[in-house]
Amino acid sequence: MRLSFALQNNKEQGLMVEFGRLSLFVLILVISVISSIVQEGFVNWSILGPFYSILTVALGLHLIWFSFWDQLLQRPLLLFLGFVVDSLLISLLIYHSGISQSLFLFLHLVNILLAGIACRGVGAVTLALFTSIFFSGAALFSPEMKALNFFFLLALNNIAFFSVAGLSGYLSEQLQFVGSELKKTGLSLRSAQELNEVLVENIPTGMVSFTENGEIVKANSSALEILGMPDVSSANFYQLFPDVDKAESLVKKDVKYAPSPEAQAKILGLTVSKIYSPELQSHLSIALFDDLTKIRQLEYNARQNEKLAAVGGLAAGIAHEIRNPLAGISGSIEMLTQTVTNEDDRKLMKIVLREIDRLNNLITEFLDYARPETPPTDPVDLSSLMTEVLDSMRTNNQVRADVEQVRQYDAGLKILGRRDKLKQAFLNIIINSYQAMNESPQPKISVQAVTKGNEVEVRIRDAGCGMSEATKKKMFEPFHTTKPKGTGLGLAVTHKILEGHGAQVFVESEVGVGTEFILTFPKAN
Repeated sequence: MRLSFALQNNKEQGLMVEFGRLSLFVLILVISVISSIVQEGFVNWSILGPFYSILTVALGLHLIWFSFWDQLLQRPLLLFLGFVVDSLLISLLIYHSGISQSLFLFLHLVNILLAGIACRGVGAVTLALFTSIFFSGAALFSPEMKALNFFFLLALNNIAFFSVAGLSGYLSEQLQFVGSELKKTGLSLRSAQELNEVLVENIPTGMVSFTENGEIVKANSSALEILGMPDVSSANFYQLFPDVDKAESLVKKDVKYAPSPEAQAKILGLTVSKIYSPELQSHLSIALFDDLTKIRQLEYNARQNEKLAAVGGLAAGIAHEIRNPLAGISGSIEMLTQTVTNEDDRKLMKIVLREIDRLNNLITEFLDYARPETPPTDPVDLSSLMTEVLDSMRTNNQVRADVEQVRQYDAGLKILGRRDKLKQAFLNIIINSYQAMNESPQPKISVQAVTKGNEVEVRIRDAGCGMSEATKKKMFEPFHTTKPKGTGLGLAVTHKILEGHGAQVFVESEVGVGTEFILTFPKAN
């Protein structure tokens, strides 16, 4: 005999079974007392005396079982013996109250049912056997006449005992199986939930769930890191990403994000999809985003390099082909100037020679642009170089003198490079920034150079007129210029120099706001 899983591992459920058994005898006592009070003139104490004595013994035994319940749970045979004793006491109660008209026959059925719950099918059938013996014995020794219908009633009750025993045993086994399966399912769901939480918390992609109004429900640690916020529970998603349309059910695009106006903007690859949440009884949106700033910079650099490489190769060939005819034209004009006596013709020839020299200088500059850069080997201190460039701008009479300069340098900004070339590149960028602020009411240029791991990052930001997307795409192409007297080679040569130093170049610009150059150099070991 062994106890069911529920009673053996759950003291509270076992006590509920014992409380049910005790309640049966308390109910019998209450009914008997009420009946005695109502029928006070017809009370036969010769019958009620043994009846109340049996009830007193039953209640006393159950109080003792309550006191030693923990020990009984560890001894299944003793617990089963309690059910057998209850069956005996119930049979005695039925014997004293009359077999054929007893109101307490149902107590045997309840006792068998409780035994099935506590001791499973084997216990219920065994108790039904004991109950049949006790009840049949009480019936056989009853002073009532043993008529045919009486034996039929006796047989019917015994059949009921075993039927209830079989049914209670089957239900107990089924409840045990269902409980076990539910526990396994609960453990499986809990494990899946914990695994899901671990995966969500540790994936490098930021994940945020939010309601239809933008109230953020949950965010993982990667989302907090990307957004640069310690907590987003009080934030609104549509305020963080104003470019996202509430009406769209699926969003997939790149967005600009800055935690504050002073902070550096990031480019995030954002995907937003909507699902229905039964728990919230409404739609819930899930946003996944990654910091693609570095990737977009690399893609931009790759496109620029491919385009400039093609233009450079073509330009070098064309420049060589142009230079040879120019040399012949220049020599011929020089000879003609010696034979011309007319002053007006001489002036025209000097203009032609001057323009030929200008074309030669332009071709020389263009060939320098197209010529491959040799790898730099000399250590260069960027902080002193940038200081020198910015100081030279203060004495430059061709640019505004009221431009506010903001400098922020880290220590140890050493890179491998050629100082004169780097100075030319930085000077071109800063001169362009100054010229872009000719109409700015508050001209300001900010130069920041910081160390990030094995790289040195230089940011040059101005408060100028900014550039359109079309201008930004062509800014490093040779001969593309927006200046009336520009050659269009300044930024092209600058990009070539920076590329030769292994730098990554990324430009952010907004019309009416300003432009920022972001240059990343390998740090010198």
